[in-house]
Amino acid sequence: ARAGASLYVDDAAVTSRGHCQVESWMRGYAPGNEFSSTPACNIRGTEFGVGVSAYAHAARGSIVNLGVKRAFHDFDTQRWGIAASIGASWDSGRSRFDGWNANIPASIALDGERNTVVHANLGWSKPRHARGCVTRGIGIEQRLDARWTLLGEAYADHATITQIGLRRAIGDNASLDLLSGHQNGTTPSSWLTLGFNIVLSN
Repeated sequence: ARAGASLYVDDAAVTSRGHCQVESWMRGYAPGNEFSSTPACNIRGTEFGVGVSAYAHAARGSIVNLGVKRAFHDFDTQRWGIAASIGASWDSGRSRFDGWNANIPASIALDGERNTVVHANLGWSKPRHARGCVTRGIGIEQRLDARWTLLGEAYADHATITQIGLRRAIGDNASLDLLSGHQNGTTPSSWLTLGFNIVLSN
């Protein structure tokens, strides 16, 4: 139920009032692939999202994610922002609750033009099949020019995850992400992610 879509570290912004967004991504790794889509809409200042993740291998069925996010200091109009989110997951293949999480994302622009933005997360995750743990992460967005942004992040829960990549703006309301990621832990793995994000008017 991550609100950060193809990124693990979330920002402190929410979809604008009167708008919806769709964040979707395809992640390729061994032994299979992940296909995810998360539409979300802002209703009276709170963002509500419902996502589905499907996995191209038999070990795991589709996961349905429900998420709610509220901003307490508006990062869209200020140099910094803070928000809170909570989410839960349902394993549709096994028809059972899959876990829940809570997160406090904070964001700050290091310059007035927002060429460099830093995000920090602190939260809690409780998967159904594992003990709960503190989650934490830090991410950076460095604008290279009008269309290209460099992305980097480090995130930790039961494992440590790092990702680096590029974002390409498509007009004013859409973007493409290409990310390379790696996870350290009991089952190390690496992946490539292609993400597509779009904001829609109601």
